[in-house]
Amino acid sequence: MELIRILIISAGLVAAATAAPAADKGSWKPRQPEPLPVTYEPDRLPYFQGLYWGASLGYGFGESVQNYDRNDNHGLASTEPEGVLGALTLGYNMQLGPQLMAGIEGDLGLMDVSADDKVVYDGHIYKTAFGPFWGTLRGRLGYVLGRAMVYGTGGFAFMDVDEVSIGNTPGETARNDDFRTGWVLGAGVEYALMPGVNAKLEYMHMDFGTFDGLSDNLEDFSFENRVDVIRTGLNFRF
Repeated sequence: MELIRILIISAGLVAAATAAPAADKGSWKPRQPEPLPVTYEPDRLPYFQGLYWGASLGYGFGESVQNYDRNDNHGLASTEPEGVLGALTLGYNMQLGPQLMAGIEGDLGLMDVSADDKVVYDGHIYKTAFGPFWGTLRGRLGYVLGRAMVYGTGGFAFMDVDEVSIGNTPGETARNDDFRTGWVLGAGVEYALMPGVNAKLEYMHMDFGTFDGLSDNLEDFSFENRVDVIRTGLNFRF
């Protein structure tokens, strides 16, 4: 009996010793990897991002001021040229934020913006014509609201100018007939008609500063030119 009791106690001790590691093993779980930090990626703005080309038609109206320095500014005069214009456009838009777009855009076009001949003084005649060539190179910054984008734009402008003050004698004639460069500022709205095709309505103000020169008889003169443009067009994304 004593031997049986010893065997029972020993068996119990062995069972207890093997059960404890098994319990610990059952409660062990592998270490879970820490979750990666969540980074925000804004949705792509599909209607405006990328390379595009376009065409536009519009109306130009402006001011040309002549200052012929003789007889105490007796040669001061101005005209208000107006007419039609069109252009081809190439540009690129890049997304900066959830609703913010930045881009660059260039135009090359034709214009017929002119004024009727004006009698200035003593029979002098002032002729003003802008064109045929004009263009811009501008930056754009826009804010997107669904299928629409409102934007501001600004940069460099150039224009072909052909204006002349014809005097009573050949020596009193003053001319400004060359490409003139200046700056341009504007704003507009662009709307996605369908994927890849956007319509736009745009206003731009182009300022070409003052051109100073001498007439044939070496009298001082100057011309100041400004043009405002309202146009509509279509842009096509590549």
